[in-house]
Amino acid sequence: MARWENEDLSELDVPDSVKMIIELYDKVGMGCENAKVAFAKRVTTEAEDRTSIRYYVRFSRGELVDPHAIDYNLKTQLSDFKKVNEKSFNQYVKYLETKNRLYFTRSRRLSQEN
Repeated sequence: MARWENEDLSELDVPDSVKMIIELYDKVGMGCENAKVAFAKRVTTEAEDRTSIRYYVRFSRGELVDPHAIDYNLKTQLSDFKKVNEKSFNQYVKYLETKNRLYFTRSRRLSQEN
């Protein structure tokens, strides 16, 4: 056993580790565990005194992926997650849940505002 293994490090003022929570959504808007089948994700980062939330939606060919229409058979390896704002993310998840094209159109327009 090395001599530094038993040293007291409480006085060093080492910051706590950053906690990251990743929520994934599949093609019907439900939570899932596998990133390969996810179409949207929310990443929450919690530090000591602040919390940040980032939103991502799957893009392919420079456009939002539409799993209920043209991209129903798309291999998710051909697409990547792209950061979007909260409004666009919420509209996209609502589209995944309801399959109402109005929400997809709103999400697509809001994602282009960035």
